[in-house]
Amino acid sequence: MRAAQPRGSFYALVEDDLEELTRRLQDVGRGAHPTFAAASAHLFGSPGKLLRPTLVFLSSRFGPGARSRMIVDLAVSLELVHTASLVHDDIVDEAEVRRNVPTVNAVWSDDVALIVGDYLFAKAYALAAVLPKPEVIAMVAQTVFALCDGELTEVAAPSTMPTEAQYLERIELKTASLYAACCQGAALLAEADPEHVAALGAYGTNIGLAFQITDDVLDLVGEEDDLGKEVGRDLAEGMPTLPMIYAVERDGEATSLAARIVAADKDPAEIRELIAAIRASGGVQRAQERARRSRDEAVAALDRLPATREREALRAIADFIVSRER
Repeated sequence: MRAAQPRGSFYALVEDDLEELTRRLQDVGRGAHPTFAAASAHLFGSPGKLLRPTLVFLSSRFGPGARSRMIVDLAVSLELVHTASLVHDDIVDEAEVRRNVPTVNAVWSDDVALIVGDYLFAKAYALAAVLPKPEVIAMVAQTVFALCDGELTEVAAPSTMPTEAQYLERIELKTASLYAACCQGAALLAEADPEHVAALGAYGTNIGLAFQITDDVLDLVGEEDDLGKEVGRDLAEGMPTLPMIYAVERDGEATSLAARIVAADKDPAEIRELIAAIRASGGVQRAQERARRSRDEAVAALDRLPATREREALRAIADFIVSRER
């Protein structure tokens, strides 16, 4: 099945690699327990944006080993890590829809979704374990540690507003670490120059930050049909994000607004009222500016790379991340 990606975009340079990756993902459940096979088909029946594998393939092009099969193995491994983390997130969030598709926990149960996520992590480790560079194997494992640390920081945090620095530290763990692993791990595996490996790691971290901040903005200003999930979910869960942090900083009665944001069990009317207050505060615009600043830092890191079509594609991805609507 051909990966559904726009032609003439940053995907075009790695289209063949993405087709191979999509085929491999759709075969993940082959020969496994029927429930896992069905859940895998459900998860990978539609390939999504495939941004992270695209980063793997583009980043690998800066080294002589770009065309090796092990690059595809790394891309599949990291996409499985990403998907497993989403499956587990949906259990924690009690989410019923993602990308306009019912979640695994909604179709089956929380118990099944938990095991499916574990199975995907195990598949990811099995692929990573045979990679020829121990530092890349360690990077995959460290990325999972970071994802777990970020999620635990989020769900175990006290019901108070974090600082901007605390928020940025959390999203670097739970989101940016995976983007950095895609870029830096691929460059390492392809035997790229150490300076280029470092540049791609910095690029990945910064676009990961930009991606998560933009995601958190869209949760407050996006359209549900575009997002493929419920708008205002972070507010409903009492989970403070950067636009909310900025709104509280601007508000004359910040203590009251902060308490309302972090409170659980809000009704739909209060969520709508809070979204309006956050939008009116300028918090959304300030968060968008912060996302663009991370984008600019990512693009600056690319200046340390050779001027190639792949570098321009990475630049286009950085621009896409802060301008997307879903």
